[in-house]
Amino acid sequence: MRTRIFCALAVAFLITLSAASAAAQVVTASGKVTLKQPDGKSVPVAGATVVFYRTDIKGEYRTKTDKNGRYVYAGIPFTGTFTIVVSAPNARPTFLKDVRISQRPENDFELEPGDGSTLTLEQIRTMGAQAATPEAGTESAEARRAREEMERKRAEFEAEKKRIEALNLKLNEILKAGNDAFTAKKYDEAINYYDQGIQADPEQPVFYRNKSIALRTRGVERYNEAVRNKDQAGRETARADFKAAVEASEKALQAQRAMQAKRAGTAPQGGATPAQQPQNEELNYLEARYENYRLALQVGMADMADAAIRATQEYIAAETDPAKKAKARVSLANALFQGGRIDESIAQYKQILQSDPNNLDALYGLGLALASDPAKAAEASEVFKQFVAKAPATDQRKQEAEEAIKALAESLKPQQPANTGTTNTGGRRRRP
Repeated sequence: MRTRIFCALAVAFLITLSAASAAAQVVTASGKVTLKQPDGKSVPVAGATVVFYRTDIKGEYRTKTDKNGRYVYAGIPFTGTFTIVVSAPNARPTFLKDVRISQRPENDFELEPGDGSTLTLEQIRTMGAQAATPEAGTESAEARRAREEMERKRAEFEAEKKRIEALNLKLNEILKAGNDAFTAKKYDEAINYYDQGIQADPEQPVFYRNKSIALRTRGVERYNEAVRNKDQAGRETARADFKAAVEASEKALQAQRAMQAKRAGTAPQGGATPAQQPQNEELNYLEARYENYRLALQVGMADMADAAIRATQEYIAAETDPAKKAKARVSLANALFQGGRIDESIAQYKQILQSDPNNLDALYGLGLALASDPAKAAEASEVFKQFVAKAPATDQRKQEAEEAIKALAESLKPQQPANTGTTNTGGRRRRP
């Protein structure tokens, strides 16, 4: 009996050992992940995430593909059933259900283009999807609805993606055509192309900005030609271009800030630059707007002075190039003068000349600003004399400054008493 009991115990012990040995066994899972291309070919996906969810008991094992799209996981339990989920950027996730790795260690996956999302085990259970799962059971009505909803959303995403890709292609073609026309000095044609871009996508700031530059450049040519021909109507046509250029550059900056705010998840308030937006990203738009205002004031559009002051101040605050910043400071002083803020303009000119005494633009502007106040005529004359001494003979303003000096000298002469037609005889009236 003891022998029989011993043998029975021995058998039981061997069975226990065998079970422990089986429980300790593991298997290596491997495979390849590819992504289907628009031309039908498939390419390896590097960095794809492969997750093994154990479904008979709780367990989760993760790995990623190498540069060749291969994945290997050494250490998957020999027993149990698994759901394998594969996801990757710009791809639609896929999965296999009820897989016994010990029986099927090698599993390849071909992904379709998608939004780069992934799937949890709960989502897969809710979907009850049949995709690539030959061992799955009958799909429930609830699971079918969930799957159809997901497929609908994916179809919408793909349709929107194709729409955006087609729009981007169209916009790039329009932008290139507009830029080529501008380079060839076909400004009417360039403006027409930029208008097409705005109509196709009103949120794209680059079309507004490039349109403003084309309008400004056409305005300069028209204005110079009108001056040569003494054509007043031509001047007004040119001024209309400058006005349209200013309006387009304002829209460009507004669209740029709206786009940056959208990316940052905030909305611009009162037209101000969002705090999280680096100013250098909009510098090109600030510079284009400033230049449009500067030239508009030069052709006599003084009603824009206040807006020009604000635009110039914003540009100066964003500009990092010292030479450009110095030039813009003179433009700010000019805008202040044309806006009737004489004292502020004088202070601005003097501040510039403190650091750059030979700045002829600031020196001439200061002379004009001082001369506008009869009480500062003497100081204005001295400033103009400095300008004449420093300006080269080729500077057209030199003659104007010389004429201003003469006019100021006349204004500074003591006034002669008026002639009353009588002779002063020491208080006695002469007899006729």
